[in-house]
Amino acid sequence: MYKYVSQLSNYSQVILIIFLSITLFNCDEKDKVLEGIMINEFLAINENCCADEYDEYDDWVEIYNSNNESVNIGGMYFSDKVNDSNPYQICDSNAVYTTIPPKGFLVLWCDGDEEQGPLHMNLKLSGNGESVILIDRDGKTIIDGYTFGNQTADVSMGRSGDDWVYFEYPTPGQVN
Repeated sequence: MYKYVSQLSNYSQVILIIFLSITLFNCDEKDKVLEGIMINEFLAINENCCADEYDEYDDWVEIYNSNNESVNIGGMYFSDKVNDSNPYQICDSNAVYTTIPPKGFLVLWCDGDEEQGPLHMNLKLSGNGESVILIDRDGKTIIDGYTFGNQTADVSMGRSGDDWVYFEYPTPGQVN
């Protein structure tokens, strides 16, 4: 490649270097941010565990931001099905609700009742097993996902290091 770069004029070399630097920097930063966003815990059968702001016991999924900067997940997608052709788009109208602080958590309610607010999604999780999948704004790139089997009421599943384990005492919005 150096052979071809040396044949360009100085002005063209400068433009090429600037373009490559911006492109590579932006891709690396975006990838680093996405690597820091993960599904941390979920509850597919919520009978008496954790109520939402309407005192309803709905399914939920918790997203964790391990980055050192805030990340807005508004406009990203969520699905409970692998290869979903129509995933649910997370509300992007108010970043105050959908921005996760550094090292922070955000709980999304899987209650089929999106009229209740920007953190309520128009889908529910199945206690018989399915998937939890967070998808980038392009609607295709999977940021994180996990496929699970039968669940028990009021017992969540979440990360413990690199493993997924059951939590008899769920911790939505908190460290597992």
